[in-house]
Amino acid sequence: MDEADAFMAEVEAIVARAPELSPLHAAVIAALDQGVASDSRTFAKVFGVAHALTLRAISDLSDGFGLIEETARDPRTQRARLALTEAGRRLVPHPAPIAA
Repeated sequence: MDEADAFMAEVEAIVARAPELSPLHAAVIAALDQGVASDSRTFAKVFGVAHALTLRAISDLSDGFGLIEETARDPRTQRARLALTEAGRRLVPHPAPIAA
């Protein structure tokens, strides 16, 4: 499985665990988990999503669901730096450890 397939599998797993989340919400969570993007502008650029839509999803995830937190925001560009909360980390599927 390549990186894109692994990312999409994680997005699908997050939506399956929390059906109230949109695929965009799940993609933000997966991007934070996998280190693809740690801020709103990078996420928007990497995934070709308008920054305003990314900020809306971030607002939902932080204020509405408590799954991510803003660690900093640039007032000029509105770039938000992000981190998963404990609840957000619990939502992310992790592979089972390999048995020895």
